[in-house]
Amino acid sequence: PIDIYKAKAREFILTEDGRIMPSFNSIPGLGDIAAQSIEEEAAKGEFLSMEEFINRTKIGKSNAELIKGLGLLKNIPETNQLSIFDLV
Repeated sequence: PIDIYKAKAREFILTEDGRIMPSFNSIPGLGDIAAQSIEEEAAKGEFLSMEEFINRTKIGKSNAELIKGLGLLKNIPETNQLSIFDLV
């Protein structure tokens, strides 16, 4: 599986356990520019929300949904806004 914080934009990499991790641009529908942006921003630190992911990477919402749909962003919230219900 692709680890959003370790994967490369255009290169497949060998993981610690000897498996091959695909590159971001191997995802159908995700271009080289979006792939490079994701790699660069992931190297700067964890994404706290979908909103932040889109703002930092500058990729479109459809590509962001594609990434999330593949499970690469785990279960991050849609926004950085806290709800009173999050505190309970």
